[in-house]
Amino acid sequence: METNRNARIFIAILILIIIALLINNCTDRPSSKEVPPPSQTISLEQAQRLQEEYVRTRSGIVNKTLGFEDTRDFWFSLDSLEQYIRYVRSESAKQGLEDLGLRIFYAAYPEKSEEKWPDPGLSTVIIVPTHGKLELSNGFFPAPPLQSTSNMRAYNYAHGGKPPKKVK
Repeated sequence: METNRNARIFIAILILIIIALLINNCTDRPSSKEVPPPSQTISLEQAQRLQEEYVRTRSGIVNKTLGFEDTRDFWFSLDSLEQYIRYVRSESAKQGLEDLGLRIFYAAYPEKSEEKWPDPGLSTVIIVPTHGKLELSNGFFPAPPLQSTSNMRAYNYAHGGKPPKKVK
């Protein structure tokens, strides 16, 4: 009789522990652990100077050539980007790909197309997953072999600034 009672108590405690672990792991809460920024981050002031340099040296040429003020900033939600990164990691794991990265391409939505694009005629960016080691050439620009992962979907549909926004 005592063995039965001890077994039931043990099972009850085990069930409570499992429920507590499930509740704890299912709770979506931000981490309180401080995360240091990657080495590639720059200050907001530096970002403003880089944007001003783009406007000074390139934006006018692009706008004059197109005949209108083109989009020059793009916004993605953090949740959407995180989901895309999880997708790339998941698909890459299935394929055994290593040294993952993302390549960002300038692109433009066609003015006339049978496909429905959000901003016909305006610029956009496309994010394409890559794999392989980045090798530096003797010149300034990196040389291949970064390879695009041709069987994964690219990421698009950013919200472009209309009119373009300044870094703030």
